[in-house]
Amino acid sequence: MTPTGALQVKPSRRIALVRETLPDEARALLLPDEVRQLCEASLEVLVERGLGERAGVTDESYRAAGAQLVSRDEAWGAGRLVAKYKAPTPREYRFLRPDMTLAAFLHAEGEPGLAAALCEAGTTAYSYELFGSSDGSFPISVVNSEISGKLAVLYGAYHLQSHLGGSGVLLADVAAVKPARVVVIGHGNAGGAAARTALALGADVVVLGTSTERLRRFQGTVGSSVRCRLSSPEAVAEEVPQADLVIGAILISTHETPPVVPASLVAQMRPGSVIVDVTCGYGPGYLPTFDRCTTHSEPMFERHGVLHCKLDGMPAAVPRTATAAFSPHLAPYLVRLARDVYEGVPDPTSRAGLVAHGGRLVHPEVIRVLDAACPKAPDVPGAAALAQA
Repeated sequence: MTPTGALQVKPSRRIALVRETLPDEARALLLPDEVRQLCEASLEVLVERGLGERAGVTDESYRAAGAQLVSRDEAWGAGRLVAKYKAPTPREYRFLRPDMTLAAFLHAEGEPGLAAALCEAGTTAYSYELFGSSDGSFPISVVNSEISGKLAVLYGAYHLQSHLGGSGVLLADVAAVKPARVVVIGHGNAGGAAARTALALGADVVVLGTSTERLRRFQGTVGSSVRCRLSSPEAVAEEVPQADLVIGAILISTHETPPVVPASLVAQMRPGSVIVDVTCGYGPGYLPTFDRCTTHSEPMFERHGVLHCKLDGMPAAVPRTATAAFSPHLAPYLVRLARDVYEGVPDPTSRAGLVAHGGRLVHPEVIRVLDAACPKAPDVPGAAALAQA
């Protein structure tokens, strides 16, 4: 079925939307309104049955928007351009092939097995989080980062309850009671959202940043109720031990990132305090007391008497809201990527997110992080050679 007013589809201009299979991942990549936009851009849209089921979206609504409902194998096999939310799981590596262009939140720098599979299959792969604008920003990550920042405060507030191992502090303000202290490291999309959410609850909020000029600009968006400080070992040592909740929200955390909150400082925090790492980077990074990610079913672990939460894909906890926010944001980028794939019309934003092509890793940041994690890169064909090129 083609929606009213849709342009005639050109041969082989297919984009397949694949359903997520991870147990905790219920988000749908696009809603029917955005599928209709793809159809109106002369794309033949294939939707795997059940794509939006866990986000409250019916198959029939996709059909009414102009999509063809197909099986899992058909979705992976029929489209030259395949789009999904999260990276393929190891069980899905068998679908990868040389004539496929894949788009997803890949985070391949943290998954050597995925990087190897993309190279071995010869798949052309784009990673949404690396789509870059000319101003140096990463536009597709904005929505999820903001939701993650808000959820970080809510997760922290919930787990501060004493029966969950927390210190028993209420993050929301109560008359005649000293407000809870929240320290946010970073003030980008995630950190800014976290600071505003904590402030709205009535917490005493401190934001740490590395640039005086950027801190000044951020201060102008939140007013004097939020205390902004230039991050330094001395400032961190003063603020963190007083915090009921610490939220780490820097842009990048890798094996090479110097510690910001060392274990010795975590040990000085009050028992039952909470640290939430929104960045979810690779290696020990800036918060070395995190040695693993947590899960939605077990979001916290304890170290030095302090609860730790490092929940990758935090917005998956609110799939209806996350899908509703992300779908209209992503759709225009997929249209431009499809024009690049099928018409050769260059899209600089998506090309900045090109991770693998022709059996090689091609994104310098992915190569750099993988080489830092495993310098010889034995499981990633071409990574070492590209790093030396």
